[in-house]
Amino acid sequence: MRISLACNWKYELLNHIENENILQECVTDLYGTYDLSFTGSGRPFLLMQKKSKLEIEEYINAVHDLNLEFTWLWNGQCLGYNKFNVQEQSKALEELDWLDDIGVKYLTVSDPYLAQFARTYHPKLRLKVSVIAEVNSLTRALEWEEIIGSEGVLTLSVMVNRNLPLLKKIRDAVRCDIEILTNDCCLNDCPFRFFHYNECSHASQTHDALEGYYNDWATMACQNQKAFNPEQVIMCKWIQPSDLDTYMDIGIDYFKISGRRYGTEWLYRVLKAYSERISSRDLGKILNGYSFVSDPLELAGGQFSEFSAKQEKMGGGNPDDQGIMLSVPDFNSELLSERLHSFLQNLPFDGERCSENCGISCNYCFHIAEKAYNVPSEKKAEFYRNYMRFLYRYLNRGEIFLPKEERVLEKPLTEDHTDTGTETYTGIPWKEDAKQFFEEAMVLVPASMKKAATQGIGFTAERTAERQNLYEVNKQLLISIILRLIPQPFKHDFFDFLLEKKINPNDYMDQEDIDSVKKLPYGTDIMRKKAIEKGLDVPGQIINTNIEQKFENQQLNTKEVKKRKMDTKEEWEAYLDKFMKAYNELPDLKPLIEPVAPLAFQYHITDRPEMNYYQLIEKDGMSWGMGEYSGEAPILIHETSFETMKKVNSGESNPIQETMAGNYNVDGDPTKLMACAPLLPLNAKAHENAMK
Repeated sequence: MRISLACNWKYELLNHIENENILQECVTDLYGTYDLSFTGSGRPFLLMQKKSKLEIEEYINAVHDLNLEFTWLWNGQCLGYNKFNVQEQSKALEELDWLDDIGVKYLTVSDPYLAQFARTYHPKLRLKVSVIAEVNSLTRALEWEEIIGSEGVLTLSVMVNRNLPLLKKIRDAVRCDIEILTNDCCLNDCPFRFFHYNECSHASQTHDALEGYYNDWATMACQNQKAFNPEQVIMCKWIQPSDLDTYMDIGIDYFKISGRRYGTEWLYRVLKAYSERISSRDLGKILNGYSFVSDPLELAGGQFSEFSAKQEKMGGGNPDDQGIMLSVPDFNSELLSERLHSFLQNLPFDGERCSENCGISCNYCFHIAEKAYNVPSEKKAEFYRNYMRFLYRYLNRGEIFLPKEERVLEKPLTEDHTDTGTETYTGIPWKEDAKQFFEEAMVLVPASMKKAATQGIGFTAERTAERQNLYEVNKQLLISIILRLIPQPFKHDFFDFLLEKKINPNDYMDQEDIDSVKKLPYGTDIMRKKAIEKGLDVPGQIINTNIEQKFENQQLNTKEVKKRKMDTKEEWEAYLDKFMKAYNELPDLKPLIEPVAPLAFQYHITDRPEMNYYQLIEKDGMSWGMGEYSGEAPILIHETSFETMKKVNSGESNPIQETMAGNYNVDGDPTKLMACAPLLPLNAKAHENAMK
């Protein structure tokens, strides 16, 4: 048996594989990609971990050290016409070169054009056809085999998983390997599936016009059907671990396990079940998409807070959309595997007529649902159904974009889920030390992101307490949730905040996560300064480290700045030309700009508008020009005086210090602003080289 396993970029997952013989024998490759990429993938960025190019290279090297292969995802369903854009194609070719260099074996594609493109320019890379391509017939299988060649892999549509006669026909007809997805819980012949993958593609693309903004309407629509019609859960085309022998007898080569968004514990549980071919008691615990609500402590570490800021931005700042989404109760049901032991063997027509007859002339899955689908608490299940009905209507009516006072629908409430204003979010009380700690910790986040981060973490803390049968949110649980959900630009700050509070991070994080956080740059310290002014107990030592010491070795003498001849527009333009060239020559520039590109800095010189200029950041370097930027990249607008601008460029000062002093203002997406913080120390280096 050969298993292709979802990659969550955690070394702990590789350790499990290395330490268990049965896993070494079964796992052949891991698959993954960037959170945001040229093609996008089948998951929105908010569910994925953000990893740099270097971190990915190191991880793939570790995969190879275990004699495993790596599969890179290029399987976004819709790229618009960006795939025909010359600049995007150049980037795509660079990425293929890189994948070839680091020894990636397979490239997963869903677009026939991109498949031909990759095979033309990099024939060494073998191709896997994504499950997104919906290879659901013998004709389509043969057509795709022509494209990928006999050395490729066909991942068949999940909708044919139980059509055993068709699987046999395809296996007999094609020479390439065949893969099937084992633990998918999408609706049978789901009408939302195509649109869902389209939306996920855009929500994971670097060139997306909405910058990854995404509301998961398709999942809500899907989950509504499951909530009110439990037979739909049985109709989903998941495969039980105990049934894998049937598929191996047909000649299926690979079994794919999905779950890139999950942490190691969840993936390990699923991998153990399929490698040992033993189903867990509750099959729902190994199915991806079984529940709309995921335990945040089981996730790999998505970017929910960053995403929440985008939600507020798209909604014009009026909707309390995030609170509505996060207060969805748990999916209170179990899928009992002990009552499914003969499910596959007794399928009518060997599953050949499932698509045309399911729920129409065949009620087999209805009878199975009566036996195997269990609801431990009907009260909680009913509340879930009511909430999902409300949420579905809420999005369908477009109330997400209406101010709160203009909305018609109201959230369903029960005695256990009352709206208690500022006290709680879902009715779960907080211990006093947890409240105080939360208030102090959130000072690390700037005002523009604070509402989104506070709501997201607050709701999730209460939901997790409820899930763990706790009667209140305690400090220990809260710390675990903050470590998971605090925006990435502030994770290092929060880590140091724990140390200053004499809280041991090892009690909440494994060493891998600790090492990862230590590599992150610090966020801005503006909010901590404000906290001190308010008298809150926030460590001052870190402020000194991040603001004063960070730039101590980069400051230039004030007299030097005054001696420079930059008084005329011509002198200023000549200086900027040298400054930008020097910037592009810095060896540490490229790794820092790749995560933020594309982005434009528009500098408005308030007292000398003729000196206005812009700085365009792209993955391969920077460019600049005088006047106003008119391109398509997102813009951060910087406003300050001419003297302050010269000090910032020289490294004598920096935007953080000048903002605190009231001399500098930056307007734009706060997530992108925080991501640019690591660039600040480069100003002094570029200036020094420009002045030689």
